Amino acid sequence: MKTIYKVVVLILFFQIGFSQNSLRKIVHGQAVNDSIRVKNVVVFNINTNKGKIVNPDGSFEVLAKAKDTLVFSSLSYKPVKMVLTQKQIDDPILLVLLEVFYSQLNEVVINNKSAHPIGGKSQKIVDKQYVADAKSSPKNQYIYDGTIVNGVNFVRLYKDVLSVLKKKNPKKSSFTSQSNFTEKALQQTNYTFFTKTLNLNDEEIKLFLMYCENDIEANAVLKLKSDFELMDFMIKKNKEFKKLKQS
Repeated sequence: MKTIYKVVVLILFFQIGFSQNSLRKIVHGQAVNDSIRVKNVVVFNINTNKGKIVNPDGSFEVLAKAKDTLVFSSLSYKPVKMVLTQKQIDDPILLVLLEVFYSQLNEVVINNKSAHPIGGKSQKIVDKQYVADAKSSPKNQYIYDGTIVNGVNFVRLYKDVLSVLKKKNPKKSSFTSQSNFTEKALQQTNYTFFTKTLNLNDEEIKLFLMYCENDIEANAVLKLKSDFELMDFMIKKNKEFKKLKQS
């Protein structure tokens, strides 16, 4: 009797899952940026918990419906979290604008020779106290300094990860060309595994996957069929990754 009950529950579960996915459609999208070519990006649908690699030209396909939330994580761009509208679902191409992680301001040179002293009674000007506030000196929201909300500097973390990888593989020039491990990790795990189990921010997911796929053991993990062994490997690598964050 218990076996029959379990089978019925399992059938109902699959029917519910199938009905939810049947409401979704394949959304064709393009991740774009004004200045540099979009690459090394992964996209997650939080509602379905599924992720995949964005193509080198920025194009992607994802199963989604209105009110689903998409998250884009990359090595070079600020993460994007967007809740889809029905209009975006119906559009032939869903355009997603990605902003670079770090923009360096051009050096400003001040020519002191052109400055002139203040004439007349200037003490009243000196006596005034000027306090910076949100209106007089607003923060430029379009220039990202690499800081994550919880205090982790992504730019610094990225450089530290590259430094570790270069020490382990001094003859290697590129650490972003591999994608087999990332592809398998996205197929066999889900978004909550990265955010809840590994406690990674959206900014860090792609960087962490790159860190994993450049490990010598990653090739052996690719040959394993067990999801638990893959997750165990990433949990172990996450301990190393956390040490880099805390350094």
